[in-house]
Amino acid sequence: MADYHSPTIVRPDIPRGAMTLLEHRLLIGMFSHEGGEEEVYFFAEDYVNDLFHLDLPEVHRLLEADPFPESYAARAIREELAKLDPAEGELALDMSVIGYEEIFQDIVKRCDALDDIEVVAAWTCTKMRPDGFGGMATLITADAIETMSTASFLDEARGRLRSEGQVKA
Repeated sequence: MADYHSPTIVRPDIPRGAMTLLEHRLLIGMFSHEGGEEEVYFFAEDYVNDLFHLDLPEVHRLLEADPFPESYAARAIREELAKLDPAEGELALDMSVIGYEEIFQDIVKRCDALDDIEVVAAWTCTKMRPDGFGGMATLITADAIETMSTASFLDEARGRLRSEGQVKA
């Protein structure tokens, strides 16, 4: 059986004061992290965690403390709360749907010290499987989010080279 891994890094370190408590809580739920009061380095040794649970009292406390109630994170969490059965004691978050890109984009918008945030991931596999290797890079600015995988790069390069007559059509 093959094990797939996606080690990921986020550059640069994010100033702690640039994140709301809610954003920080979501990001530390998805990523491993180092750092402290000044800056946080986010990374994932194996994969970005895309499913975790938060206690409802914590969720409500984070939403009440959020100075940006219209932020992507606050809107996403309120939407998830609206779907929740009132008898539930915790909120299960599928971060593969919610994502982290827009959270980081809000941080860039608010933080003068950040021009952009890079998220770089390697895709590896414990067996030599053709679908188990590659990677991707995402560049997040205040106005745009651009992502390219190695497969996308190869497709674009192949198309460009074909149009220049350097690769067989």
